[in-house]
Amino acid sequence: MRMFRAPHAPTCTAPVYCCQQDGMVGLGAGARSYTRELHYSTRYAVGRAGVSAVIEDYVSQDAAALATVDYGFEMDDGERRRRFVIQSLLQAEGLSRTEYRGAFGSDALNEMPALQELQQHALATVTQDRVCLTPAGLERSDAIGPWLYSARVGRLMEEFAWT
Repeated sequence: MRMFRAPHAPTCTAPVYCCQQDGMVGLGAGARSYTRELHYSTRYAVGRAGVSAVIEDYVSQDAAALATVDYGFEMDDGERRRRFVIQSLLQAEGLSRTEYRGAFGSDALNEMPALQELQQHALATVTQDRVCLTPAGLERSDAIGPWLYSARVGRLMEEFAWT
């Protein structure tokens, strides 16, 4: 859920893609997708043999199988809010409290006290408009994202098994 741009890359003049608001439909083996109310993915693997098997299975599917979501869940309002925070926070620009308020009508700091804990541990800075990870926070972003998952998502992940 991160976007990287090389420091020497030219400045983009086109509108910047914003997965928090635009949604994303991933295509292909290992793709992750999220729409307004769904978060789902296709099978993925890490090792070469596993990746080859996933790709082989994926390309051999018929149209009906490709139109079906096998792994995912329907999100309620709380999960949508949490996803917005996580996706924003893991970007270098951080979470815009103004954009959050515009999307949900409330302040993310009031809804997710964990954001203030990040500040207390010098992993984030909080201003009137933004919550941004510090360099130490960015170094730990692979742990911070999952730390912010809801208990529901934690349970779903624990119960999950590829079929």
